[in-house]
Amino acid sequence: MRTTLILNDALLFEAKRRAAERNASVSAIVNDALLIAFREPSGPHLDQVFKMPTFAPDRATKLHLSPEEMDTLMAAEEMAQYRK
Repeated sequence: MRTTLILNDALLFEAKRRAAERNASVSAIVNDALLIAFREPSGPHLDQVFKMPTFAPDRATKLHLSPEEMDTLMAAEEMAQYRK
């Protein structure tokens, strides 16, 4: 499945370095890291809900969207050009 991730620059640099060392893709490195993180009982704080702050261009108020809502919004924006 394809998705977009927002990564810390240092983490992305390290992932690319390790991918080059192992002759693997960055996707493979990220998949391996997630598998390891999910196996650990005290892994990342997965119980915290992620909210991505976004801004409407015509409003100064902050929109609080879940990743699923953001995906739906982005898909609708991409399809709008074909509906004209």
